[in-house]
Amino acid sequence: MQMQQMRAGRAHQVPVPPANAAPLKVSREMQQQLRQVRHSAFERHQENAQWTKELLEGSNRQNESVRTASDLAASQEELQKRIEDKEKSTDELEQQLVQQEQAQQAAQRRFEEMLAALKAVGDASTLKECEEKLEVERKLLPNKQRKMEIVRL
Repeated sequence: MQMQQMRAGRAHQVPVPPANAAPLKVSREMQQQLRQVRHSAFERHQENAQWTKELLEGSNRQNESVRTASDLAASQEELQKRIEDKEKSTDELEQQLVQQEQAQQAAQRRFEEMLAALKAVGDASTLKECEEKLEVERKLLPNKQRKMEIVRL
């Protein structure tokens, strides 16, 4: 039996319905949820990029340290001291991270309390005061990126 080459014809095109010109109606709650999801995805993307960068830099540094360690005879005491220093630095970083998380949670609680007060407000003057407080708090909230430290022992 002999194989024969055949030329396939063009793929059939399937008609696609036209896009709806009317804007999509989404509730405010759904918009807020979508914003939060988009923001958390962006944060995850930033963290992953940072971790990847640090991992790549760390692997280069680790290769260099392996070369220097094999070239030089490091004593057991020096290695033990390095390990203790690394443990201390990791403990300090963990404490800093816990403090930052607590501060951020406290700020978030204040922010949510003000939002709840804004929703419950009846008269215009109280509404104005709450909006001013809210703007002040919004400026105080940390807006810089979170950075995770990778520590090698």
